[in-house]
Amino acid sequence: MSTLSTPAHLDFSAFDSRRPIMADDCLVYEGKRSSSSTMPSLLFVAGGYHGAWCYSHYLDFFEQRDVACLAVDLPGHGALAGHLDVGAGIAQLAQALAACCRSLAQPVVLVGHSVGALPVLLAAMQVQPAGVILLAPSPPGNLPGARMLPAVPPDRPKPAPDAAEVRHRFLGTKCDVPVDTVMARLGPESPAVLNDRYRLGIAIDPARIACPGICFEAEFDDGERHPPGQDQAIARFLGFEHRIMPGQPHCMMYGSRWQESAHALLDWFRDTYGSPGAANLPGYSSQRNAAVP
Repeated sequence: MSTLSTPAHLDFSAFDSRRPIMADDCLVYEGKRSSSSTMPSLLFVAGGYHGAWCYSHYLDFFEQRDVACLAVDLPGHGALAGHLDVGAGIAQLAQALAACCRSLAQPVVLVGHSVGALPVLLAAMQVQPAGVILLAPSPPGNLPGARMLPAVPPDRPKPAPDAAEVRHRFLGTKCDVPVDTVMARLGPESPAVLNDRYRLGIAIDPARIACPGICFEAEFDDGERHPPGQDQAIARFLGFEHRIMPGQPHCMMYGSRWQESAHALLDWFRDTYGSPGAANLPGYSSQRNAAVP
């Protein structure tokens, strides 16, 4: 263990007091409940190696601001990491997420980080959420100009990155910040999930996502997986808004300036749907929550 004290933004202990519920094959951790039958809840979906715990600060933040929010462990992730299936790819995660959304029976804004953006987009084609927020997203396979990456061995789980890679890729820092709390919670990833992303195997049809959306780009993201211009191209391809998050690393939800990213999400949410308790939801209608054939 590091002899340095854990910085506040890497303390996820508050998350451990949350008790999840099963929603089909997913675990859902609930923040504040919505007091309105029409105001959507934020539903946070983690990326590779991560679970719902990575949104601990966001759950607290939105809860305190009267915004209904939830975070989900998809199969094989977070508390479900012990049931990882090396053959289950992004399509299987999307099916589980779509079933979870249906069981929640409430309007949601799907928030997907990194490779978690792909099951979010596939699920959005099935259940038509109230909105979609992408955080440092992986590109759809049919995005013009998207770059393939080397495949990983398909027959065994891919171990979580080591501490040096966590600092570089996830936190965007060269400092020797202690990341023991992150390492303790990261889990292995399905090679099928990674290869779906790396080999551009997931195509998205923007015409089947009829809701407001935005792509938040991390300024200090990893240039190999997120080359300049890619996030903006994703937003343009999907018909979403695009904003660059100054000073943010790939894992903006627990970087040292996570509050700034949370405020950016809150501003977009309020601009799009109004304040909690509002009677009308600009940019949202019940028709958008109907399933697409």
